Order: sequence, then structure tokens, then C-alpha cells
Amino acid sequence: MEAPVLLKKIQAEMFPEHSGNVKLSCQFAEIHEDSTIWWMKDSKSIAQVQRRAGDSSTVSLAILQASQKDQGLYSCCIKNSYGKVTTEFNLTTEVLKQLSSHPDVKVYEEIEFSQLIFRGDFLSDSYFGGRLRGQIATEELHFGEGVHRKAFRSKVMQGLTPVFKPGHACVLKVHNAVAYGTRNNDELIQRNYKLAAQECYVQNTARYYAKIYAAEAQPLEGFGEVPEIIPIFLIHRPENNIPYATVEEELIGEFVKYSIRDGKEINFLRRESEAGQKCCTFQHWVYQKTSGCLLVTDMQGVGMKLTDVGIATLAKGYKGFKGNHSMTFIDQFKALHQCNKYCKMLGLKLLQNNSQRQKKPSIGKSKIQPNYTTVKKTASGTPAEKKT
Repeated sequence: MEAPVLLKKIQAEMFPEHSGNVKLSCQFAEIHEDSTIWWMKDSKSIAQVQRRAGDSSTVSLAILQASQKDQGLYSCCIKNSYGKVTTEFNLTTEVLKQLSSHPDVKVYEEIEFSQLIFRGDFLSDSYFGGRLRGQIATEELHFGEGVHRKAFRSKVMQGLTPVFKPGHACVLKVHNAVAYGTRNNDELIQRNYKLAAQECYVQNTARYYAKIYAAEAQPLEGFGEVPEIIPIFLIHRPENNIPYATVEEELIGEFVKYSIRDGKEINFLRRESEAGQKCCTFQHWVYQKTSGCLLVTDMQGVGMKLTDVGIATLAKGYKGFKGNHSMTFIDQFKALHQCNKYCKMLGLKLLQNNSQRQKKPSIGKSKIQPNYTTVKKTASGTPAEKKT
């Protein structure tokens, strides 16, 4: 048996014409066993798909609303035990200009809007319902972009009541790149739906926990206001060839990260604000309530309103639910968390590593290298350089 061979190098096209979406496509052959295909941008993995033995159909990467930030050297690599082969394509300013010259941009679009509804066991029993139809106006250019998603300002024009009233400012978020590999767009739509739905499951599950937390914390004397995780909704845009996205209210103000993203950044200053302390307490509360099996991560937002949160679970998940972050986030939290007065008010137990907890740095030192991130708000949960 031989290694896979390259049948067609990467080619770029706008799809559909004048849509702003760019598709990179290539084709491999002589695939003698199940293989993995990676898409990379500037040597960093951005998506992957599985390819069955004998399937030599085209593999594609959809780049939604391509912009200058999407420029770079893209590569597609297929690998199995017989070897690997790679093809590259340089997406430059010139290429984008040739592809994206679209004179007519439709501002208004009809959408179908769905809410995630929880039943008895909210972790494993939920569905998208409460469908509403409406019309939104979305700005042509995105104003915020992270590693995974782009954010567009939208305004509700009609429908969507009582959730949003006409004129309500919202943020529409779509994934930057979606990898797929069949002869038609069915798999693209399925993967697009899966990514958007997962965002809704994760944030709305975290929101459900936050509501239970609020019910326990608010009656306590002196506890005060409790952080709120805003809901996000799934929308279907029937006239868009990549039809699924999420929408949420736009938060106005300074966007702040209250919890560490990973163990490489120890965000000590998060403990010095009321919102930061209460977010850390919420994480501790969830950790204890789930016996260390689940943790709400990426606590961030404007004041006490939070968005773009994540959930980490153990590898096997928790009661049928699997988050979008690995269990390493749980280990890092356990090692770095230091209880505050709100943890004590709720009667939360000290974490087992707290006996060897790190000493809090001096005020002077923390001012020199603060990892507590405060940026001017550019989107609901999407400041210009924030990871989404």
C-alpha cells in the first residue's frame, strides 16, 4: 500500500457568488484506510475531519465572511499509517479582493429563532423550542473576531417578541471556519448546526447553574448582587448558505475577564473586584455541587453580566453532559483557586490543595504584571483581541 496522493491542490472560490464566504477546496486519492485530514493556518490547526478508506471526494474549508484577518498560509494535510501528503494555499489581500468584490449586500434577512428549553434533568434533557420568526438587520462587516468566531452587530427589526423587542441591539456570532468533506453542502450545514448548537448548550447550561447559585446566594445577608450569565439563542438564516448562528443581547461597557483561561496566566487581580470574587465563588460552588466533575470556565463580561463562558468536564462527562473544555481546566482551578469571603458565606469547603496554596503576591508586584484583562467593549463577549 502507498501513501495518499494529492489529486487537486487547494483552490479558492466565493460561495455562493457575492456572499463574502470563501471556500478552500482540495482533493486526495489512494486513501487505503481511514484517515484524518487537518486544515491549518500559518502552521496552527484550525479544523479537522475524518475520511473513510476509499473516499476521494473533495474536502473543503468554509471561511465565513472572509476579511483581512483571515489572510495567511493555509494548508491541508491527510495522514494515515501509510504516510501523509500536504497542499498549501496563500490567501493574500489580492486574492481576497478578487474573490470578495460584491456590489450588492442584503441588509435585512428573515430568521427563525429558537430557545434552548430544559426539562426535568437539565444536563441531559433539553431541546430547541419556542421558535419565533422575525427579521434582523446585520452590519456587513464584523466588528469583533476571536480564534473561533466572528461577531456582527445586529438589530431586531420585527418579530422575536417577547425575547427581543424591535430595535433591540444584538450580537450575531458565526464560526470562522467549518471543515467538511462531501460532494455536497449537507455535511457543511450539519457541522455548522452542531457548532452553533453546542455554543447554546454550553452557555445556557452554565446559565442554569448560575440561576440555582443565585437562589442560594441572594438570601444571604450581605451577599448582594449575583453574576448573571446571559442567554444565547440559536438562529436559522434560510437565505444564507451557512445558515446557523447564535444571537445574544449586546453588552455595553468595559469587558473584563474574571477567571484564568489556563494555568499559564495566574490572574490574581480578579479577586480584587466584587464581580471577580463572586465569579470565582460561583466556579467553586459549581465544582463542589458536581463533586469536582464540572467547572464553568472563562468567566467574563461587563459588570455582573457574563457571556462567552465555557464548561470543562471530566473525560467521561458529567451525567451525560460533556463540556467544550478539557478536564485540565478543572485541575488548574483546583490548584489555583483561593477562597474569598463569598465562598465562606456559602459554606464552601476548602479545596484539597489549598493547604499548599500559593502566596498572594504583593500589591506592587501585581501592578507590574497584571493578567486581569480589561478592554474597551467592542462586542458582547468579543473584544477585538479576545478569544472566542
